Amino acid sequence: MDNKWDIIAEIPDLTGKVAIVTGANSPQGIGYHIAHQLAIKGAKVYVGARNREKSQNAIDEMLQSTPSLVHERLVPLAMDLNDFQQVQRTARGILEREERLDILVNNATHMSMPLHKDQHGISISFGTNFLGPYLFTTELLPLLKMTARQAPGVRIVNVSSRVHLALPTDIQFSSLDDFNRDFGSEDDHQSNRLRYGLSKLAMVLFSKEIQRRANEEGIPMVATSMHPGGVRTDGALTPLFAAAHPLPFIERGKYGGAYLVPFGDIGKISEDGDSEQLAKDLWDTSERVLKDVLSAGL
Repeated sequence: MDNKWDIIAEIPDLTGKVAIVTGANSPQGIGYHIAHQLAIKGAKVYVGARNREKSQNAIDEMLQSTPSLVHERLVPLAMDLNDFQQVQRTARGILEREERLDILVNNATHMSMPLHKDQHGISISFGTNFLGPYLFTTELLPLLKMTARQAPGVRIVNVSSRVHLALPTDIQFSSLDDFNRDFGSEDDHQSNRLRYGLSKLAMVLFSKEIQRRANEEGIPMVATSMHPGGVRTDGALTPLFAAAHPLPFIERGKYGGAYLVPFGDIGKISEDGDSEQLAKDLWDTSERVLKDVLSAGL
């Protein structure tokens, strides 16, 4: 997949499938184009944004640019990924409404930013870029697994970044302090960049751990992470490959848990990004931190 592949020719008909794409509100971003292309191929798509107005505006733009789209296939999804109570409610609402979920693309992200913490003492960057998607995904896993058992080929796509390769080699995910690591400063360019990279390393490890657990249970699904490359349609190609191209499922022994680079190749990963123990620690600590937050009810 060194060359760009043909979305129209190589993505099969997705009629009857249900997809969710977070961070899909901006035509300048890749999430919008992922959602748009999945809908063009026939999927029912939840178009994720921080609020309903942004989500609806994105849907209106898609309908205007592609008049043949069926309006009912595009569903607004409003969710602030750093509001963990809302994330849980949103996921559980989907569980109540939908009988299947075939594709989940965790694309929403905060770019590099200072070390600001929320009311729970959690880095807003890490919360939005990883803990929110972790909670959303794990809440939806029962539906994803059920769908995979009935219609093998379910995909979980976690958008990461090559910035994770810039991290030092002493990363731990055993405590909240590890999630809030300042990398020497609460606000300078390099520290902000490394904090962003930390959340993107978490996405790489999360994909690997989802896949490991799915394999143990015999669930026919594929979880991947990737560096998407540029923005707009070219940047959407690698996530779309992971989400809907037949090859990742046909060769799931190769692609399951893999880190992809444009336009669907398996990419170089950091040593920490390949650590099964670090992936397990990340999952367990995230579960523990979120249990405390959600039980507080704030």
